[in-house]
Amino acid sequence: MQLHRIVFPVAGSTNNTAKELIRSQAIEHGTIIQALDQSAGRGYGTNTWESEPGKNITATWVLKPGFLHPSRQFAITMVLSVAVYETVVFFTGEHSPVSIKWPNDVYYKDQKIAGILVENTILGETIRECFAGIGLNVNQLHFLSDAPNPVSLAQICQKEISTDYCLEVLNQNILSGYDLLQNNQTQLLEQSYHQKLYRLNTWSTYESQGKIFRGKIETTDTYGRLVIRREDQSLHMFDFKEVRFVL
Repeated sequence: MQLHRIVFPVAGSTNNTAKELIRSQAIEHGTIIQALDQSAGRGYGTNTWESEPGKNITATWVLKPGFLHPSRQFAITMVLSVAVYETVVFFTGEHSPVSIKWPNDVYYKDQKIAGILVENTILGETIRECFAGIGLNVNQLHFLSDAPNPVSLAQICQKEISTDYCLEVLNQNILSGYDLLQNNQTQLLEQSYHQKLYRLNTWSTYESQGKIFRGKIETTDTYGRLVIRREDQSLHMFDFKEVRFVL
């Protein structure tokens, strides 16, 4: 399958690069803005993303989900998270311990292999553009930042993986999930996302508002909030950054 992509030898943030490009030229839906060397990769807030040049996937998908109401924008996060999950499983094996750490990190056991940054341009009642940035560790063997738990496909599989082939697999998985969303098969998408959640239905330790508590993840709601049942059986919903996983 032919990829629609624009490749930069060096770029700061691929999300920022994609936004700059779309202001000056027509960028079609599904175009991939890829950096072989991303010098200022971003996560949410002040988080950064470390990537050794030429070793990993650092790219942004430009999507145009004009059919989707802004209140449902978390569905895009689900599409991307499931797609990255399925890509990692494709290379590591069907029964490998891969999961989605809410809202959109992908983990192998307790180690982070991928991160996603979704930024939407909203116009009235529609999402005009979605800039879906994905960092997937493919062939990097040594991580220099203070990120506590990175891992790569090469470390797991004990061999080098073609980044171009990995990108093709990832792109196909994104487009397949996006088709589900566009065809209003959101229940299937939500079910797939929920089944893959890290620590799902497992009593674990969390921190919120400076307090530690025990709970188990049950699902997410329509707006993407994490639903955790506490030991007293009460249900609590958390927005992004309102709860922290205690490892």
